[in-house]
Amino acid sequence: MPVVVNNEDRELEFRPSAVSDDEIDLVQLTQILLKRKYLILGVIVFCLLVGGSYAFLKERVYLYTTSLQIGEVLIDGKGSTKKVAIEAPPSVKLKIEKVYIPVAAEKLRTNGENRLVKAVVREKKNSNIIFVESKGNSADQQTISQFHSLIISPLIENHRDGVSALKRQFELLADKASLVLKDLENPVIFGAEEKKLQQLVETAQMKLAQFDDRKKLLLANKAGLGETGKLLIKQINYIEKNLELSRAKRNRAISETNNATKAMTFLLLNNDIQQNENRLAELKERLYVGLANEKQALEGQFAANQRGRENQVAKIDELKSDLAKWKAQHLSSLEEQRNVISVAKNKVDLFHNTKTLGLAIQSVEPVGPRKALILALSGILGLMGGIMLAFIAEFMAKVKQQQVKVDEDG
Repeated sequence: MPVVVNNEDRELEFRPSAVSDDEIDLVQLTQILLKRKYLILGVIVFCLLVGGSYAFLKERVYLYTTSLQIGEVLIDGKGSTKKVAIEAPPSVKLKIEKVYIPVAAEKLRTNGENRLVKAVVREKKNSNIIFVESKGNSADQQTISQFHSLIISPLIENHRDGVSALKRQFELLADKASLVLKDLENPVIFGAEEKKLQQLVETAQMKLAQFDDRKKLLLANKAGLGETGKLLIKQINYIEKNLELSRAKRNRAISETNNATKAMTFLLLNNDIQQNENRLAELKERLYVGLANEKQALEGQFAANQRGRENQVAKIDELKSDLAKWKAQHLSSLEEQRNVISVAKNKVDLFHNTKTLGLAIQSVEPVGPRKALILALSGILGLMGGIMLAFIAEFMAKVKQQQVKVDEDG
C-alpha cells in the first residue's frame, strides 16, 4: 500500500539533510573546483578568446589635442606696467565648454557630418594654455581637426579684436608723438622761434653798444669840461692880471687928470677896467656856476647811462638765458617725444594674440586599455566566471540528485 506523505512532512523530512549539505568545508570546495576544472578552464579559455579577439581586432583610438595659448596684454598699474592674460583661463575654459563646443557641433552637423565628435577642455595650472581634446581613429582626424578649428576660431577672433583695440591706443599715442616730433624737427617752425629769440639778443646787444658809445661821449664831454675849466682859469688869471695893471694905471692917472688928455686916458682905463670886471664876473660865473652845473648834469647823464647799460646787460643775460632754456627745452621735448614713440612701439610689440600651438595633434600611442591589460582582465574574469559556474553546476547537480531521491522515495 503506498505511503502518502504531505508537503509539511516532506519539508520536515528534508530540512536536516539540507542543513547538513550546506555545511561545506574547504576540502569540499577544493574537491568541487577539481571536479569542475574543465568547466573552469573552458570558461577561462572562452573569456581569453573573447578578450583577445577584442584586444587585437578593436579599432585603434587616438587622442587628438589642440593646444591654445591665451594672448597677453599690458595693464598699467600703480607706477608699473604688467602683462596679464587677455582673459582668465578658467573663464576661457567655461566659454569653450558652454558656448563654443555646442556651436561648433551644430555647425559640424549642418555641414553634413553625422559622426558624433566630443571634446573635453582642460587647463594647465599656472599657465595660459588651454587644451581641447577629442578621441577618434585615424580616419576621424580631419573631422576632429575641423571640429577643433570651429571651436577655437571664434575665441581667437574675439581675443584679436580686444588686443587690436588696446594696441590701437598705443599706436595712436605713437602717431601723435610722431606728429609733435615732426614739428619739433621742422626748421621752419622751431627755427623761427630760435631766430626770434636770437634777434632779441642781438637787438639788446646793439642797444648795449649804444650805451657804451654814449658812455664814451659822456667821458669825452667830461674831459672837454675839464679843458674848458682850465681855459676859464687861464682867462680869469689873465683878466685879473690885466685888471691889476689897469687899476695901477688908473690910480696913476687919477693924480694926472689936470689936462684933457690925461682925463681921457683915465676914462678909457676906467672903461677898460669895467669891461674886464664884467668879463671876469662872467668867466667866474661860467667857471663856478655854469661849468659846475654842466658837470653835475653830465654826472647825472653818466649815471643814467650806466644804469641803462647795467639794465641792458641784465636784459641780455636774461634773453640769453631764455634762449638757452628754450634750446634745452627743445632738446628735452625732442627726447621726450622720441621716448614716447619708442615706449609705445615697444608696448605694442609686447601684445600677443591668442594662438594655437598645435591643431588636433594625434597622440603617439593609442589611448584606452592595452592588450596585455585586456587579456589579464579577461583571464581574471574567466577565472571568476568559471568558479561561479562550477559552484552553480555543483549546486544544480545536488538539487537534481535530491529530486531524484525524493521521486524514488515517493
